[in-house]
Amino acid sequence: MKKFLVVGVDTVVGANLALCLSEKYQVATWHPTDKFDIAGCDALDPDAEPASVIEQSQADWVLYCGPESRSAWEESTADRINESIVAEAAEWASASKEHDARFAMVSSDAVFSGPWMFHDEDSIGECQTLQAMTIRASEQAVLEHAQDALLIRSNVFGWSADPEETCWVENLIQTVRTHRVVEQDATRHATPILATDFAAIVERACAENLSGVFHIAGAERVSPLKFAQRLADQFGLPWLSVRKETTLMAPPREFAAGETSLQTKRIRKALCVAMPLLSEGLIRLREQQENGYCERLIGSPGKGQIAKAA
Repeated sequence: MKKFLVVGVDTVVGANLALCLSEKYQVATWHPTDKFDIAGCDALDPDAEPASVIEQSQADWVLYCGPESRSAWEESTADRINESIVAEAAEWASASKEHDARFAMVSSDAVFSGPWMFHDEDSIGECQTLQAMTIRASEQAVLEHAQDALLIRSNVFGWSADPEETCWVENLIQTVRTHRVVEQDATRHATPILATDFAAIVERACAENLSGVFHIAGAERVSPLKFAQRLADQFGLPWLSVRKETTLMAPPREFAAGETSLQTKRIRKALCVAMPLLSEGLIRLREQQENGYCERLIGSPGKGQIAKAA
């Protein structure tokens, strides 16, 4: 049986990758401060160094989900991106190479910013913010330390495994439910994908031993405003009342403020797989809240139930 080590289960993408893969494979997880209790996964010593963690897990694949893997639509993401992420990603990639484990890193669509739609893997429409440049430096460090690494850019949404801190989708649902009037950006656009849909494609990519840079994203290009409206509709919440946007007088220059939608032709050709529609992802997101998926993601009974309640 193939063994996976998921690093960074405090992130939405990391936690959901771990839970989805645990249904078929042996999965170990690691986080530097807390032992998340994701069902079917073995949480390893948070004080251990990367080399020790990989050796203990005996992983065939190390799936690295650092701050770069967080959705750029999450308000806290920009503050989490600093120069330390470059060294951290490089250390995990180097340790994986040392222990003959394949290395995959989940990165961000926010390295791009227009002026066109649907950036391919080699797009020159790069975002010039410090955060975007730091993420690109992190990607480059990984590829230098593990030449056969699999580097995946995306914008993932889904449920969180953190019993104490909710993610941006959960916060958005709660805000709509309690306030009913929510301001969302109508300018920036991306191609968000549900975490479990993303996990299924990553599983295929690992099975095929892919390497290099790939984009895995949803099939629909939407703004945060449209996403919020469709999310509210799927969860049976009142339509949002949103202030009118002013006319855009200049290209957005802030981190993740422009066009970050991704072209996925390379991964579709490599795996002969279609990218999911946003409508499909939102249906599954709602089902996961009701079918026990969130409870398995959180793990220990009683943890986080108030925050995750319907």
